[in-house]
Amino acid sequence: MKRFSKITAVVAASVAAITLAGCAGSCSGCGSKVVNSALTNSNWYTQTGYKGIQPYFIEGNENFAKETLKYDVSFASLNNGFYNVEYKDGEYQTDFYASEYDWNSQDIPENYRQEKTETVYVYETTFTVSVRFVKGDEATDWFEDSVKTVSCFRSAYHNLKPVYSSQALKISSPAVLRPATLEAAYDRYDVSYENYYNVACSEVISYKTENGNTSSKTHTGLNKTSNSLFDNSSLYIAARSMKLSDSLSQSIDLFNAQSGGISTINLKGGATAIEKDELKTISEALAAKNLYTPVYEDEEGNTVEDKGVPAVSVSVSYNGGEMSGTSQTVWYAALTDNDANTARCTMLKLAMPLPFGLGTLNFSLKEVSSTIWNG
Repeated sequence: MKRFSKITAVVAASVAAITLAGCAGSCSGCGSKVVNSALTNSNWYTQTGYKGIQPYFIEGNENFAKETLKYDVSFASLNNGFYNVEYKDGEYQTDFYASEYDWNSQDIPENYRQEKTETVYVYETTFTVSVRFVKGDEATDWFEDSVKTVSCFRSAYHNLKPVYSSQALKISSPAVLRPATLEAAYDRYDVSYENYYNVACSEVISYKTENGNTSSKTHTGLNKTSNSLFDNSSLYIAARSMKLSDSLSQSIDLFNAQSGGISTINLKGGATAIEKDELKTISEALAAKNLYTPVYEDEEGNTVEDKGVPAVSVSVSYNGGEMSGTSQTVWYAALTDNDANTARCTMLKLAMPLPFGLGTLNFSLKEVSSTIWNG
């Protein structure tokens, strides 16, 4: 197996949906050196100003309900002149809720254990798809790819500071721009990571398992980054928590186990629109769970065509190195009222360009299977 390149790591992280300072409990010793701190809000609640974790969002409590979203997966293919890639039968699901984290669990590295439990958010994603590579008259068999992630992190009051994450990756990734052979066009990975942060979030132990072998690496100085730090697997929740508007401009740091360290990501708001028919389908999925009310009449009672849920686009771009300038776009339901956030800033769509000009993977909301209780 080749080492994960930054390109492959970003692709893997993106399809996984493929992310802060301050700690719950005893955190006075964090010693954070963050300069460019990101302001995080609970934009998934009706009242976004509530910085804690609502009891009804905690697994096992009365009226518990998680958020479960399902997305259609499509691919706009491009041939870069040397080869192309094809995707089919893609499925993508996210689950978002809260649970108790036992700091004294036997799974946690011994020097990180504490006699305490803590309520944290849990964000899970599952992505499956069939993929093959084509060069000239040759084509590979269809590979069955999958990415599964779990991330646990603190409340908006504590800036969504990471506690734990895991990634299980079985992926086929474009390898180079000009492969001499079809086999040289792609890399295959079957690897998993588990990342345990200490209670102060000043370091993380990352365990990598590949080919039956497990290795570990400790990353220190997480509390001394220039930007607020998130785990890569919670990137889309982190972006969702920010001031979603055209004027959004925020740099954040991500710990990414695949690339073996911390990367800086730039988030920038925009007005890029979702195509009309696609937005209609998305709006219908929200309306089915009372997360959007279509408008068919104007103030004078005239029949009008519903415009769909208001949306804000956020570009996510890697800052520096071989991925500089590469960006994906995420659309969220716009925040129009901080105290009546009906659409919960739900992630509506994700467009992720592949490297080497091979096309774009698109994830579009098709179903709200479960939504946060609104009592």
